[in-house]
Amino acid sequence: MKKSIGKPERMYPNPVVMVSCSNGTKDNIITLAWTGTVCSNPPLISVSIRPSRYSHELISSSKEFVINIPDEKMIEACDFCGTNSGRNIDKFKELGLTKEKGFIVSTPLIKECPINIECRLDK
Repeated sequence: MKKSIGKPERMYPNPVVMVSCSNGTKDNIITLAWTGTVCSNPPLISVSIRPSRYSHELISSSKEFVINIPDEKMIEACDFCGTNSGRNIDKFKELGLTKEKGFIVSTPLIKECPINIECRLDK
């Protein structure tokens, strides 16, 4: 069999997550597909967010975020959060999503997501 050189696109599809973030004053949600487990002990998860994104600014400021794993009922919310900037709109309000207090971080969780992973920024 002839081998081909792999390209990052061959890793698609990745699971879609909704990352909530906050600077303590303004909250935001960004949809990401570039996430994954890096290590299990200590537990580390990677997320990739371009520095030009508003969420990058919020996470850099607060040093925390929440990975919210949506179910199939949230497909339209995932699309909306991935195609609109939180610089201009309140995505929680626009989508009618419920902010839920976490146990570890002050960034709000998305109550409608069945799984929420509270994270502190490592690097």
